[in-house]
Parts: sequence; structure tokens; C-alpha cells
Amino acid sequence: MQDIAKFISPFQNDERSLVGNFGYSTTEIENQLKEYMDKQPQSFFQVAQDDSGEIRGFWGVIFSDPNTVRMFGPYATDIENEWEEISETFFKKILEKYKPWNGIKLRAAFTPKNKLLNRFYKAHGFQQYNAERTMVLERYEWQRKKSEINDSGDGSVEIRSYRETDFADFLNIHPKGTYFSAHYITQNLNDLHSLVMAVLDDRVVGYVYYEDFKDDEFIDISFLNVLQSARNKKIGTKLAKKAIEDSFKKSEIKKIEISVRVDNTAAFRLYQRLGFKETITYLAYELKL
Repeated sequence: MQDIAKFISPFQNDERSLVGNFGYSTTEIENQLKEYMDKQPQSFFQVAQDDSGEIRGFWGVIFSDPNTVRMFGPYATDIENEWEEISETFFKKILEKYKPWNGIKLRAAFTPKNKLLNRFYKAHGFQQYNAERTMVLERYEWQRKKSEINDSGDGSVEIRSYRETDFADFLNIHPKGTYFSAHYITQNLNDLHSLVMAVLDDRVVGYVYYEDFKDDEFIDISFLNVLQSARNKKIGTKLAKKAIEDSFKKSEIKKIEISVRVDNTAAFRLYQRLGFKETITYLAYELKL
């Protein structure tokens, strides 16, 4: 495990080949791999080694819902011919494993600067279905901006932690086909995975879900959604502010990250008002088997 994490880590810190949804440090990547292997038995991870036992490549595949698998990589050495050979071998094994399944979607995310992955996935029939901006809020910027935030809106909205009785409402609001399903989120809540609800007239009308990457000293706001019928009441602002304030109560947290679809201008403007700055864009590709 540690060898794999050390192998992946340099790729994560190189913007030219960054692949989404892992942490940045060796420790954080190792923690995530262990969690996926422990909690998602249908997922699997491939390693390519040379004759001396040195790791030359890695490709992880995890289930995010019964019909969608997310792919981490392929990661391989920077020798292009070797990269192609390793990646083709990995992908062949993935197809052998999942092609017999009906209705499976393979998904991958990476930056536009990652030319190798861009070429590889397009060559294998993947189509772009999304693009997301990554935005970052630094602690010092929040200290400057928080006094300017107006979240008065509807005073009857309650912001509180998730309860088991909220699940039906949460399932109704949570988008289908996302990289974490509603069941996965609610089954993995702990000190590092937080789910906060917005309640109006005894009904859940919105939520925010965020994860603590404590070894990398940042929080990732993975999802923030509000029912269409409950919008324009500053509920999204209230939820985002709650996540931000809870995050920065932890002294080790230096920044908060969030991803926003490039066509979601309303959310982009909201996070800009809260002090988030755009940093990088990820492209999301999909292949339906």
C-alpha cells in the first residue's frame, strides 16, 4: 500500500497530470485507498511491476453507485511507450471485468493539461459529459470576507446535522449518478465526513456534504444542493457558511476546496462572493458499456 501511495503522490502534485478526487500527500492517498478497499469490495486496484519488483504503474477502479465506476488513473512511468503499454494492459483487464455487466458507466476526470489521459480516453471511446472548476477559499480570505456575507434570508430555516429520518428527503435532493451515492454518503459519516441539512417547514430542502483531508490540511465541499422550490432564500449561502465555519474551527485546516460545473454560473458567483478563487478545471469523461 505504502509503495503505491508513494508512486501516485508525485503525479497528484503535478498539474500536468493531476487526476481528480485523491488527496495530495502520500499519507492521504494511502488512507483513501485503504478506505475504498475496506468499504467497497467490488472495487479493485491494479499494479504493474518490473522484474525487480519496482512499481511501474497503477490504476484504481471504485464503485460510486451500482451502475457507475470511477477510475483513478492510469498512472504510469513518464516513458511514453511504457505508459501506453501499461495503460492498454490495465484497460483490457477493466473491460474483461465489467463488460459483461449491463448498463455500466466508466467515468474518469482529469485536467486539460493531462495530454496523455485526454488522448487515451478519447481513443477508447469516452465522451466528455462535464467540466468542473475547482475553487479554493484560504483561511485568511475568509477572515476578510465573512463580515460581508448576508445570509439573513428566511429566518425559519434550520441548519443542523443529518439524522437518519432525513434519508428519504436527502435521496430526493441528491443528484443521481454522482461519484458518491446518497447511500454511500450516509453510511460513511464520521469525524472526517460531515453532512449538514437545511430544514424549512419540517422538510429537508437542502444539504451540504464535506470531507476533511486532515493530513493535507484542507476540507473538500463535495456537494451542496438546494431544492428548486426553496431557492432564492439564501439557503445555499447558509449551508456554505456553516461548512466553512465548521471547517476553520479546526486549527490545522488552511483552505477549503469546492468543484463547480462550468455551466453553473449561479453557484460560481455564490462561491466568489464567499471568497473562493478559481484555480483549475477538471474534464469528466464517460464510457457506457
